Amino acid sequence: MNTSLHAYLEAMRQFPFLAKRSPQQYFRRPGKDFTRTRILHLERVVWLNITLLKCTLRVELDQFFDWLDARQFSPTKSALVQARQKLLPKFFKDMFMFSVSSFYCFFKVRRWKGMRLWAADGTGFRLPDEKWLGEEFGWHGNQHNRVPSTRLLAHYDLLNQIITAAQFHTRYVSETVIAQRSIAQIPKDVCTVYDRGHASHTIPFLHQHYGSHCIIRMPVGFSKTIIAFVASGKKEQIITEKLSYKSRTVLNELGITVTPQTTITYRLIRVILPNDQIEVLLTTLTDTKRFKHSYFSEIYRKRWGIESCFFVLKSFFQLVNFSAYTVNNCWADIFSHFILYNIQTALFTAKAPEIKKINKQRLHNYKPNRNVTAGLLKRVLVKIMLHPIQDIKKWLKGFFRQMLQTIEPVRPDKNKEPRRRLMRGTERHVHEKNYRPAL
Repeated sequence: MNTSLHAYLEAMRQFPFLAKRSPQQYFRRPGKDFTRTRILHLERVVWLNITLLKCTLRVELDQFFDWLDARQFSPTKSALVQARQKLLPKFFKDMFMFSVSSFYCFFKVRRWKGMRLWAADGTGFRLPDEKWLGEEFGWHGNQHNRVPSTRLLAHYDLLNQIITAAQFHTRYVSETVIAQRSIAQIPKDVCTVYDRGHASHTIPFLHQHYGSHCIIRMPVGFSKTIIAFVASGKKEQIITEKLSYKSRTVLNELGITVTPQTTITYRLIRVILPNDQIEVLLTTLTDTKRFKHSYFSEIYRKRWGIESCFFVLKSFFQLVNFSAYTVNNCWADIFSHFILYNIQTALFTAKAPEIKKINKQRLHNYKPNRNVTAGLLKRVLVKIMLHPIQDIKKWLKGFFRQMLQTIEPVRPDKNKEPRRRLMRGTERHVHEKNYRPAL
């Protein structure tokens, strides 16, 4: 078995045991919770939750103990509800961040020009219609009613395909504001790609201030400077100009002292789309020899990876299909989706060389099917994480065999114009025509 994968899975197996050393951080009643040997001990509760509880809990429990082959009767639904309430939301949030750091620690990280390539974007979703959830996550309302709802700003590694960070905010706070506040935590070896919803001078200035880099798609009418650049016909240009009053105000509010004389230097790049439409990219990568103009169109195209990630989470993983109606368990459900996604990516990464060999023998490139492998992983993850460590190889062999049987062709880029669809109603999961639920 791939040594990187073995080390990663072993690290993930150990997190619940590490959490027991800090009960004040993770347990509702430190010194009392998870201190006795029970059928639903900590590790079982954790991995049961991460396999995503989408059916009724009674069915999920029976399936879990059947896959576990523990030769024990499954406990009651009430026992599971009580066990889950013992865990604080911080447990699954920290476990998600642990899945990120462990991936970067044990796998060879794919980079572009020595940098990790991240994308930042936001999405929103509703929660069960309970008052306490609205007070925790926020509300979305109109003149008739309001419902619990939240917004998520995610950072996604485009080359390594893992979710690296997640910040939640209400619908009454702009995701651009949250993105600006998050830049201080972005590592210096990261270049972050933004869509045109984040167009500003504030974001590139913050990246320069904290030592990282960014690429932003700019509306062609964003400013006089952008309009003049488009009219000039140049393919690229390095600009130095004073910060606008709005940018100075935002930066001063963030604790960064700037004056009316403060300037920003950035690079504008012209991109011609297949339909001959002109788009403009702004980047802090001003070294024209190292970062050639021809690179940027492909780099920005990769930003679609974060949109695909949101689709997987909402459609394949059924993010809004919550298993409970309490604050603790809703947080656990949300972060369990991110953890499972990153574990799935780790398994894909371990088999990437073998898939590359398969692609050399085929007309088109193929990749693992996220939907099918999520269903397969739900069944085998319990055995990988809760059976003796020496049995991991046996369970992974069967999973990888099924994964390679269900790989699908990589679809070519679409050239047609995107069609906006107005989504109304309850925002429930919409089943797409080209797949069936696997969880």
